[in-house]
Amino acid sequence: MAKRLRALFSSAIHLVGRMRWWARIAVVVAVFAVMTGGAIIVTGQTGFCNSCHIMNNYYASWQESEHAEVNCLDCHLQPGFAGYIMGKINGLAQAVDCAVGRVGTKPSATVVDSSCLRSECHSTAELKSDSLVYNGVKFTHKNHIDAVVGGMNVTCGTCHSHFEGNEHFSVSHNACFACHFLGSNTTDGRLVQTDCRSCHEVPSEVIRRGFVTIDHREFVSYQASCEESCHKREVAQSSQVEDTVCLNCHDFGMEVDVNSVELHASHTHGEKIECFSCHGEVLHGQTRVASISAMMDCRSCHSDTHQVQRTLYSTQFPSGPHEEDRVLSPMFLTHVECTGCHIERTARTTGALDSFGAVARAVPAACDNCHEPGTGQKYVPYWQDRIKTVYERVNRSVTEFEALAQAQTDASRAADYHRRAQQARSMLDSIAADGSWGVHNFKYTETLLLEAEKIVSGER
Repeated sequence: MAKRLRALFSSAIHLVGRMRWWARIAVVVAVFAVMTGGAIIVTGQTGFCNSCHIMNNYYASWQESEHAEVNCLDCHLQPGFAGYIMGKINGLAQAVDCAVGRVGTKPSATVVDSSCLRSECHSTAELKSDSLVYNGVKFTHKNHIDAVVGGMNVTCGTCHSHFEGNEHFSVSHNACFACHFLGSNTTDGRLVQTDCRSCHEVPSEVIRRGFVTIDHREFVSYQASCEESCHKREVAQSSQVEDTVCLNCHDFGMEVDVNSVELHASHTHGEKIECFSCHGEVLHGQTRVASISAMMDCRSCHSDTHQVQRTLYSTQFPSGPHEEDRVLSPMFLTHVECTGCHIERTARTTGALDSFGAVARAVPAACDNCHEPGTGQKYVPYWQDRIKTVYERVNRSVTEFEALAQAQTDASRAADYHRRAQQARSMLDSIAADGSWGVHNFKYTETLLLEAEKIVSGER
């Protein structure tokens, strides 16, 4: 067989050698045309795409998808003759890269909207008119086709990709969450304002959890907000992009002053980059339901509940007109935290319901952890007795001065008396609200009492 082929090849060479020059050129052109046509036909077959081993998973998922009857080139090449030629040239370059071992392990492709929305595939008018439910979520293409969000052009490939399971060209939920739930650093709130009922229907079934019955229709009838009532933690809104993420593709990090609009524009015009490549996983929906009490943020109502104690301990406000007039506590200067003295945990009540919690009480014995034994028991009662004695004396003076202010008939003098009485009373109220009676900052507390006394006595 080999001898016959060699003989046939030798005869062909001999025959070409006897031809005239123009005939030889014609033969070369004909052979080149046949080989080029054959190459175009072969490389246009779907099986050729699977000739590279890195395409095996994608090819297998395509065979199981709804697009299994669609040729790969119909989607991955732009429509028209120019797009076809550019695609073939690009394919030739990829074949060379594969031959010399310069191909990556994870291929990336961009399918343009014109490929999806051609007349024989998907109709734009039909997509805009249809409303569908996908995995329990209401959806319409009308709000997404030709949309621009934060400098990012929303395309078919923005949501449809190969990153949700093993399905080919399926919807990536992370892309949806990135637009609808991440906060924006250039505008107030999220990029796209969405509430629960934008995507979900009100559940009709009644949910029972132990003794509790939950009827969502009842809550809706009260005009209650889903997000502000029960589902506060359903959405993770952190939009911080770590600088190190950029190094996955670039040799440099993110610029300090660049904004999200510029970043979205530069990363979505051209090669497709998945949202979660930069933003990571965006969480939505809880895997387990927590009680509403666990989701409550007490700081929404109870803010700065220990502000008075912090103010007296750190001497936040100087006792005089200058910053250096601050009467600092030795404990504050040595960086003793609240937990240094509040060491005894005790229940606030012995009630049957566990709704009163426990507090960490400050006890004199805490002083002994740093000082000589018995120091706390020696000084704490002395400080408190001294402050309480001065407080009672000043309180009587302020009360008398308040009565005097009420009796004033002269408007100017009455206004001055009321101002001074209010200033002195606010100092007394701060000390009473602090509740430590000098333990937090004995010198500063005593200074405040003496200042209040001066104010009502006319010395200031």
